[in-house]
Amino acid sequence: MFITILHGDHEKTLFNSHCKVEALLNSIKQYCGCEPEGMIELADESGQLKNLLQYPQLYASELLKPRETYIPFTVTRPEDSSEPVFVALLKDDEVVDSKFLATLRLAENSNSPVSEKQTKSGKTKRKTLTAEALSRKAN
Repeated sequence: MFITILHGDHEKTLFNSHCKVEALLNSIKQYCGCEPEGMIELADESGQLKNLLQYPQLYASELLKPRETYIPFTVTRPEDSSEPVFVALLKDDEVVDSKFLATLRLAENSNSPVSEKQTKSGKTKRKTLTAEALSRKAN
């Protein structure tokens, strides 16, 4: 089965989800121009984080719905914080809006508040979130 990944500036790309999670995420990283050693995660269009990084050896088709659309995020863990930072690989503010950001949650840490930041990487405008900021927004 296939899934659709929204990325860049209104770009949609189909990926085969009948492979291991690790292989799928590596393919998405390569296609979106991410660093090979970087980490990415997917969220559905409602903002539910899929936590695929926890299951690298499972088949992605077991965790993702076929024909669904997902948004990739880079995941970093700053040295001065225990909370991960998520940066959307999509520049579409109609999809990654404040409502989407408010619902973006870590599946295992749904009590964490999340804050919203915007960063610039060259000419790329991206939304950046921390789990701490998400929990503040939820409260």
